[in-house]
Amino acid sequence: MLRTRSTRESLSQQAYNQIKDALCEGKIVAGDILSENQLAQELGMSRTPVREALRALASENWLEIKNGVGAYVKPLSSKDIEDLYEIRCLLEVQAAKTAVYSISDQEIDDLARRFQELLKNYADGKLPSPQYFSQLDWELHELIVEHCTNNYLKVIMRNNNFNIKRYQLLSFEARNDIKDSTLQHLNILSLLRQRDIPALTKALTEHFNWAANFLKNTT
Repeated sequence: MLRTRSTRESLSQQAYNQIKDALCEGKIVAGDILSENQLAQELGMSRTPVREALRALASENWLEIKNGVGAYVKPLSSKDIEDLYEIRCLLEVQAAKTAVYSISDQEIDDLARRFQELLKNYADGKLPSPQYFSQLDWELHELIVEHCTNNYLKVIMRNNNFNIKRYQLLSFEARNDIKDSTLQHLNILSLLRQRDIPALTKALTEHFNWAANFLKNTT
């Protein structure tokens, strides 16, 4: 499941990053109990850095340490989803107001083509993997944030990237409604190309509310 990275990071940082990546990618899910011994074996290190990594993740509310049991992956509550999507919507809508002027038509068209291909494959009965769909979703929203002119907004969003990715993967699994989601993304891309800020703001807000409602109904 996990492999160490050949970097100069400390062992505890390597363990932290690898476990966090596994959480975001759905390799570790809510309800799982993480064993220090098993993780240490998979990562090829002692239990001490793994223990430090688990404590760090617990301090960030990803895990809960249970004495005599291990580290427990906390389920996502409806309040967690509501809070994150509320902030995400506010920030990304604000980002879009300046990003529309720096995102190129080619960047928009490339993403639109990939969403259209996904929609065609779906119509032909070829379902994308959750990881591919979530990555394509992520690329669109990251494009908006990274092209905005507010550097403080970018920092805030980057600090929440792990949580957002985790929710995106769960969102796909919760709704499994590829067609509606893809059509919404294509509409957002079309409005980006038109530089229609009022309509884009409305479309983004409706998209985030839609995704959040699906997730809240499954927790």
